[in-house]
Amino acid sequence: MNKKTTWILAPLAAATLALSGCGDNSSDSSATSAASTTSAAEATSSGEAAPASNMMEKVPSPFVMTPQMEPTYVGSVDGTDAYVALARSGDEMIAFLCDGDQMWSWMTGTMDGDKASLSSPDGATLTATMSDGTVTGQVSAPGMPDKAFQARPVAAEEGLFRATTNHDGADYTLGWIMTSDGVRGLERQANGSSTGAIAVDRNDDQMDDRQRERRQERREQLDCDEMQNYNMWLVSQPQTPPVVEMASMNSMQMEGC
Repeated sequence: MNKKTTWILAPLAAATLALSGCGDNSSDSSATSAASTTSAAEATSSGEAAPASNMMEKVPSPFVMTPQMEPTYVGSVDGTDAYVALARSGDEMIAFLCDGDQMWSWMTGTMDGDKASLSSPDGATLTATMSDGTVTGQVSAPGMPDKAFQARPVAAEEGLFRATTNHDGADYTLGWIMTSDGVRGLERQANGSSTGAIAVDRNDDQMDDRQRERRQERREQLDCDEMQNYNMWLVSQPQTPPVVEMASMNSMQMEGC
């Protein structure tokens, strides 16, 4: 089954969602404003690089109607379940690597001509070349040696999202990568604990045996009650299209609980 949405292609629907989910309600506005900003200090305390330009703060929150940074690229990492997303502003770049399980890294760096080099305090690195609007290169992370990846400009149904959230009094940094192929997401505290892990492929009938095994392992490892509580929290947030999509993907991941 190929599950798709068309949220950016429907301006009227998006406007309606913006009014209903992020409109004049002052409490909602306050909550989404807090969720949509991540300070450089918070980024550093989470073990993430904080560039001088504060590009992290420009990554759109899924809880408010904000367009993607231009340009933003998304793709997959060869031989893994991980997705990678990159965004550029002038000669500065940021990248997010996530497999929706344990792998999580925000990297920062620069472009020199058509070459990019990024890294993170946790030891992740990314080198890439941009050609004809496509980014190709190598990425590594703790526990994962160099792997090839290819990323393309985001389409209407895709994006990179980041926000700070709060669960049971604990602050988390959220990172989501949404592509036409699937979703990878995770929320992580500064101490390394995580919640809201999600790794769902839209085309289940196209998954190979390795992916099916990883999916089953993840189901066994994750507590279904925690996943249900997270989904209930999601649906209580302003229902922007990315949040609606993530809740739907999370419900798919819960199948079999």
